[in-house]
Amino acid sequence: MAPKTEGKRKAGKAEDEPSAKRREKEDVEADDPVDPRPATKATVGFGVDTTLNVVPAMQGKVLMALTEGGMQYFIAGARASVGMKAGRYLYEVKIIEALNPVESTQGIHGRTPQPRQLVRLGFSTAGSSLVLGDCDDCVYFDSEGNFGSGKMKKRTSQNFTRDQVISVLLNLDVNSHNAYTMSLFREGVRIAEPQTIPERLRDKPLFPHICFRNVTVQVNMGPNLLKPLPFSCRMLQSAAGSDVIESKESEVGVYNVMMPVAVPDEGTFDWLDEWLEAHPSWVELSDRKLQQWAVSSGLSKPKGGSQDKPSFAYGITGMEDMSLQKVISAIAPTIPRNYVVMEVKANLLASERAEVLKRFSLPHFKKTAMVIMGKPTEEFKDKLRTKILREKQAKADNEWRLKKAQREQQKQMLRRQRELAEFRRKAEENRKKLLEEAMKKAGDEKKEDGKEMKKEVKEELEEEKLDAKEEKVEAKEEEVKEEDDGLGDEPPKVELSEEELHFDFRPVIVGDIAPAALSKSLSSFTIPEESEGFDSVEFVWEGEVECKEYLRRWVLDAKQSTRMEDLQPSKSFTDKMGSWQKQFQEWQAKQKSFKTNPTKKEKKDVEEAETKVDIFSIEDVDDMGDGEPLYANFAPEDWALLQLRYESYLLQESFKKDVDDPDRTDIPEVHIAFYFSKYFKRTLNPQVFNFKTVGELLDLVKDTVIVSGEPAVLTSNMDDVDSPEIFVKLTEECRRDRQRRTDAGDETAKLKYTPPAGAATAIRPQVPLQSWSQIRPGFKAPGKGAPPVGGLGNLGWKGKW
Repeated sequence: MAPKTEGKRKAGKAEDEPSAKRREKEDVEADDPVDPRPATKATVGFGVDTTLNVVPAMQGKVLMALTEGGMQYFIAGARASVGMKAGRYLYEVKIIEALNPVESTQGIHGRTPQPRQLVRLGFSTAGSSLVLGDCDDCVYFDSEGNFGSGKMKKRTSQNFTRDQVISVLLNLDVNSHNAYTMSLFREGVRIAEPQTIPERLRDKPLFPHICFRNVTVQVNMGPNLLKPLPFSCRMLQSAAGSDVIESKESEVGVYNVMMPVAVPDEGTFDWLDEWLEAHPSWVELSDRKLQQWAVSSGLSKPKGGSQDKPSFAYGITGMEDMSLQKVISAIAPTIPRNYVVMEVKANLLASERAEVLKRFSLPHFKKTAMVIMGKPTEEFKDKLRTKILREKQAKADNEWRLKKAQREQQKQMLRRQRELAEFRRKAEENRKKLLEEAMKKAGDEKKEDGKEMKKEVKEELEEEKLDAKEEKVEAKEEEVKEEDDGLGDEPPKVELSEEELHFDFRPVIVGDIAPAALSKSLSSFTIPEESEGFDSVEFVWEGEVECKEYLRRWVLDAKQSTRMEDLQPSKSFTDKMGSWQKQFQEWQAKQKSFKTNPTKKEKKDVEEAETKVDIFSIEDVDDMGDGEPLYANFAPEDWALLQLRYESYLLQESFKKDVDDPDRTDIPEVHIAFYFSKYFKRTLNPQVFNFKTVGELLDLVKDTVIVSGEPAVLTSNMDDVDSPEIFVKLTEECRRDRQRRTDAGDETAKLKYTPPAGAATAIRPQVPLQSWSQIRPGFKAPGKGAPPVGGLGNLGWKGKW
């Protein structure tokens, strides 16, 4: 049996080989005619138009890619230096190595993405994205059998893999019946029918473009084929000179490094996007660009971060530990390119600028600082308004399409409901008609026969319903007038509002710099100067003097609105706070002692004494006479106000000393609660005094601190305080004033105070109980196991020991 099977396989193979040769000879492409035009003298290779992870070798005949520090997840792209304008030419690619780089997962939780091998072969326009499929100005086949252009991708070919010669043919010959198509061949055999390229690409020069990941490829631009095709066709290296064009590269031996220096959130990236659009060959070095590259390579964009430093929480060690940035910083200076170093915060710091200049110290790099500050030009504002209007229109279009689809869905549902109702109505009419006919036919028959007839009629009706469901009932139906959805046939045209027409900069949604990062470096922002090592410093919107003054005013305003996240209380504050807590506890203990053994005085005598005594003339707050302390009558709210006075005073004084910045001497009202929490490690809660805002709370201690000004800031009314006793005197003065007003019938003088959990409270007078009969007349003292005296209610005793 086995030999027969083998014989059948051999016979089948013998039959397949001639048919395959016939198909090869009958290819849709014709042989190249003799072309007397001279071939191009330009060498087709790969120059500056490659991503930074591409490593060309063997004079550009072999392309490799970096695979460390997260680079194994990024698609490498290389665009050839010569493009096609006309004619029919091809190039060849062979995968000579497949890599499986291993990524450390130490410290990473959850499932991590795995780097996948990928190859895309095609053509693109000059200046377009170096990742095929990232924009509409490209066309390509990939190793998984897809044909794509921009975001469009469809299955059209067979797969290809390692050690196979792949030929990519582009036909721009207008006289050919396959004009404006691209074909793919594997080992000299067609594996994809000619695919039409988009019309938008037909009048533009198209350059060979190769994208790959975790593989090494051999590239052959000619003039000799590695694998012959069923028809004769020249390779790109032997193309007619008039059919090709060389890419415009930078002046040989001279490259530029440009550092934009701009105020955060004031058109930084809008200006850069416009500049790069006019200079497409320049390479942007920034975290923003790395994230765009990651998204183009198939990774999902993580949320969070700022424009300057977006989040790199991809679940990949090499990206989360910033190895990716280190690789780029190391490799970029070794690759001759025109670079834009876009770091908003770093470019404003002289120390960070020095590091960049040090990296690009080779003589072929010309280093320029571009200062974009002040009032923008009208040209910039016009382009910004155009961009905002375009984004606003796109948003309105999407909303319109969504509503249109929803209304159409509702119409379809209503239409199906009406059709079903009509079907049921007709079925009911037919049922009644058949029933009447049956009854008429059986008119004189016996009752039993009539019942049998009805049964038969019912069975016929059931069959009629089944037939109606299976077949399409074509009958004239009443036309249903569909209501107008009110959305029209085209999306509404939007306009800019009055406010948007006067924008100098785009409204901030995601800030350029995170607040914590901004607060750390704000005081060190400076304008670059040539003495730092720049070949030139250019001012785009305003002159040097105006820009320096603009930055100075901006920093001053930012200091008032930016919190200092890294501010830490000094040792001086800690020592003073420790001494205060000790003193505070001593005062409360002395009040407790005095209340336990009070000096008997008539209420009238007390009031007269308080009237006669000048609080601020008292030398010892612990003893005004007869051992009575000044704070003897402090209630819980008075102790809370005493503490608030001292802490608000200490907060303002310590902040001023710890910050040590003449531009930051006071705390903005909006940041008082933040700094209070940072210094005292607890929340400043206005609700304990039934207030909603911190400003209202601090108004209770306006003899110590006030919140005033525009913008409102916290300022102290106290000079250097030698002893905290002054705060006891201020508190007692306010207590007496409230008491006088309350006695006079002023209900507004009463404080609505709710002690927070665990707060210190005033000590109530405790009278020793002589017997249990003082608790309840006739009550017999309990024996062993009874609750402690004075604690029944607080311990939740319910009559059981």
